[in-house]
Amino acid sequence: MNLFIRKADLIDGNVLVIANQNKETIFIASRDKDNPLLIQLFNRLNTKIGEIKLKNNFLKIYGIEINGEEVATINAVPVIDMKYVHIGKINWNITGNIIMSNYHITKGNKEIMQVQPTILSLGHPGLELDINEIDHAPVCTLIAIFLDKYVRIPNFKPDKTLNLGFKSKVNFNNFKKLESRCKSTKF
Repeated sequence: MNLFIRKADLIDGNVLVIANQNKETIFIASRDKDNPLLIQLFNRLNTKIGEIKLKNNFLKIYGIEINGEEVATINAVPVIDMKYVHIGKINWNITGNIIMSNYHITKGNKEIMQVQPTILSLGHPGLELDINEIDHAPVCTLIAIFLDKYVRIPNFKPDKTLNLGFKSKVNFNNFKKLESRCKSTKF
């Protein structure tokens, strides 16, 4: 099953439309304006079928609920050069270039989903989600939206309103300057 999401919706919008190859709407995702880390997933009939929400602010644990039951957890927001993420409870591993949205999810040796950037109709950039089983579609869609929205690149400043728990206050570029000064200093 192939699903498509527009990158413009992922970057700016609070409402995302997830469509299939025939441009039929399969899911609608929304972000809460007051709580941007809460992502809800609805089907075509506007029935809520899943959500990702912050479970523990101190440990940065996020829960994925499908039909009111928690099915998975993400134990940390992947930031700066993460190439591997483990999704708890369902034991899925995400490997690949998460920052460039080119990764796959596996359980053991079985591939669950593949995500890659693509060009949609009218030349709009987007994401293509290739999901092997339709039962995994809600969970995989929520994971892809979450990773695309909250992965940070080192040169970009994090959004302070999200309180993602960045520990370092040193800018990546300042760190490089400091490192070059230390190499030139003689002790």
